[in-house]
Amino acid sequence: MINDMAKMTARRRKTALVLLTLAIFAVGTAELLPMGLLLPISSDTGVSISVAGMLVTGYALGVVFGGPVLSAMSGRLPRRTVMNAFMVLFIVGSVVCAVAPSYGVLLAGRIVSSLAHGTLFGAIVVTAKDLAEPGKEGRSIAWVGSGLTVAVILGAPLGTFLGQQFGWRIPFLVIALLAAAAWVGMLRGIPPLPRVEGVASLRKQISIVSRPAFMLVLLITVFGTGGTFAGFTYITPILERITGFSSDSVTIVLLVFGAGSILGNLAGGRWADKKLLPTLFGGMLLLAASLAIFTWTNEFKPAAVVSVFVWGFASYSIIAPLNIRVLQKAGEAQELASALNISAFNMGNALGAFVGGLAIDSSLGLASVPWVASLIVIVGLVLTVWSAALERQERRSACGRQSDRTISQSNPKGDLNVQ
Repeated sequence: MINDMAKMTARRRKTALVLLTLAIFAVGTAELLPMGLLLPISSDTGVSISVAGMLVTGYALGVVFGGPVLSAMSGRLPRRTVMNAFMVLFIVGSVVCAVAPSYGVLLAGRIVSSLAHGTLFGAIVVTAKDLAEPGKEGRSIAWVGSGLTVAVILGAPLGTFLGQQFGWRIPFLVIALLAAAAWVGMLRGIPPLPRVEGVASLRKQISIVSRPAFMLVLLITVFGTGGTFAGFTYITPILERITGFSSDSVTIVLLVFGAGSILGNLAGGRWADKKLLPTLFGGMLLLAASLAIFTWTNEFKPAAVVSVFVWGFASYSIIAPLNIRVLQKAGEAQELASALNISAFNMGNALGAFVGGLAIDSSLGLASVPWVASLIVIVGLVLTVWSAALERQERRSACGRQSDRTISQSNPKGDLNVQ
């Protein structure tokens, strides 16, 4: 695999990254798609809106639980085989959704697609790292991660528009075609990625990802993402009811958030290649601060727009550092660790939306959401400091053991040299 990577030209590397980014875009758009189409889906399938909402919940649960399990089961297969197989699984699920004759079949198609999501994302992140030139891993991961960013700010809204104009089945069909195009390109554009150097056994992989140091990094992902989505889930009512934007103007403000997130994603990847922990710490600090400040600036339109841009920049600047941090701690369990991190991102989304909803329903009300979201990020910030401190302690302990070993080897009898 290393030789194959070394022989790749810069152009082939970029082509491979574009294909992986397209795959991420298709899968990321599919995850969000039903959110804007619940009314037509519920009307056409004869179920309530809350039952139709299970298309979102069921998908999220499939990602959280299915991804790690399937990644562990497929851990000893060549990675290109894994990506191809799960791309096909995702395409099948999307086609089932497009032609589903009933709500039950539609839900089944969503679950099939979700089972591919976690493992596919995990394999793509690791592949992006391996495709990168030495010292540019963060930028490579940020590149493919931009597919998810574009899915949020462009893919999902376009899918909603298509569904409203031509029926809810058409967006699922378009997603299947996009994924098929990415898959065909990946068959030719992605080099063989065999599992060399002996991937750890399933038991060993589980022992690696169950270590406290690794679990701590996953918690950082949960709370870092949770803070973003505690605010972003309710950003529209905040901008309309508190800031005073019209519904049309809110769309423009959301595009500002998207522009910030794209820039933050690319900057975070570039900075992570140079200083990983400072980039992660600085991004989370900026995220917590921007959310807290939004508590006051959301009452003034120009200041609110600036705050939303900074918030978008900060929230996505931590994505590549979090992915790299997880892979650093994963050892021989790279794909399983990456899939677990995807699950952690989804758990953060769910946690943020839940806590934000609790804040709104309490006496604190809608105005409290930004600073509550900031508190969630601060928890992640504390965990980041703790993780770095543990790493320094482990490093000092390792140096101490190495020093003792050196002394023991140089003086095997333990003699004291008295001058």
